[in-house]
Amino acid sequence: MLSAKNDQTGDATDWWFMYKLPKDSGPTGKKTKGNEYLYYDGDKQRTLALSSNTLGTAAKGALYHTMVQLLTDNSESIGWIHYNDEYPYSLQREDWPPNRPPKYYSENAREKDRGHPIDNSHNGHCKGTLAFDLATDTAFWLSHSTPRIPGLHLENDEDYFYPEYAYTYAQTFICISLKDVATANRIAEVLSTQHEPQVFGCRLPSTVTQNSKWPDLWRLAQGIEPPSYSSSYIAKHGKRDPADIEFSSQAGKSFRLIAKSGAWHDDFWINLVGPKLDTDLRVETWRRLTASATLPENVDSSGNAEYGQDDSVNKHKDTLYHHEFVEGDGQHDEDEITNLDLAMLNDSQGQSLQGYTWAYTHDHSKWALSEKPEERGVREVDTESGTDAAWVCVADLNRMTSQEKRGGGAICFHEPTLWQDLNEIERIGGDIT
Repeated sequence: MLSAKNDQTGDATDWWFMYKLPKDSGPTGKKTKGNEYLYYDGDKQRTLALSSNTLGTAAKGALYHTMVQLLTDNSESIGWIHYNDEYPYSLQREDWPPNRPPKYYSENAREKDRGHPIDNSHNGHCKGTLAFDLATDTAFWLSHSTPRIPGLHLENDEDYFYPEYAYTYAQTFICISLKDVATANRIAEVLSTQHEPQVFGCRLPSTVTQNSKWPDLWRLAQGIEPPSYSSSYIAKHGKRDPADIEFSSQAGKSFRLIAKSGAWHDDFWINLVGPKLDTDLRVETWRRLTASATLPENVDSSGNAEYGQDDSVNKHKDTLYHHEFVEGDGQHDEDEITNLDLAMLNDSQGQSLQGYTWAYTHDHSKWALSEKPEERGVREVDTESGTDAAWVCVADLNRMTSQEKRGGGAICFHEPTLWQDLNEIERIGGDIT
């Protein structure tokens, strides 16, 4: 029986969320190593707090207990599909999907790339694992933002699914125990047609075929090689409509998957997620202040960019970078979170996380909170009656123009307490470097 596993005991849990801290984010004398994380789940840990566990150091924690199921249960009824836009370095030839073996760097490449598979930049910007057990009709979906995991063929579980090279930046994870294998198949259909991920490390039971009850799991496991979604491609073939589906966890919690392919050719957050949820958004994603990461702009009929009334601006190399935009429906704003501060949260002993701060330039997570127009500027939500305002989204895609041509999605759900906890860590005013 497969499921998400909780952080302390490793018992089954309905779903969990993790937010890994970046390296060197703590106060003097308590600087983080980069494998510490905040944890919240749908059963016991009903507040976002610093876990007593760390990633990559021992056979402990939610990520380890969830992923180790795939190594310790040899049942022929169990299958899984790993995907990541950056291949793990420890892969072997037998890990590749049938229809998408990669090319490899030559011995003339730079030293760190030699002998490793070459990533396909046309695949979706997404990372995760979809696993299922036909015998027990159970499944889980792990979606995260860490490159090159899970490592396969590692000796003695040497990094317990989280390598030291990934300690530098903040990352997010969400893992959901799915209602059944049919739900996993529905998610696989969206992954195949919208995310179009870079797949590796697959295992399928013999009964999962193209003509079985689970054709989309089979299809996803074959490997996907999308074309370059250039402007000329769109002119010839047209834009592909995005997806918006609801699915349930094992305990019946409702989740919403909003996803787009590279052939949609619009900004994911401004033109899709905000309008679909009919809400303002505050979004934390990767966006360096460089020319290649210039943020998308909404432009009205007069050619003027539309920014929200509370827009803030950074200047870098004579270029202005705006952080609040009018969404595609013209009714809502999307406000970018630029600084994080954990002072309002606690560690596992109930002590305040005062001094744990970082800027978005040290954060590779992708998440968003809803904010109704009439509540703009309100810093808390009524957790008993305010569920309509309390959307939390954990996503694949950043706010960068380059990702308009790549697939990805967001898992959105109502969770007022987690909404409030994440809301508390946005630092209002003052820059963090």
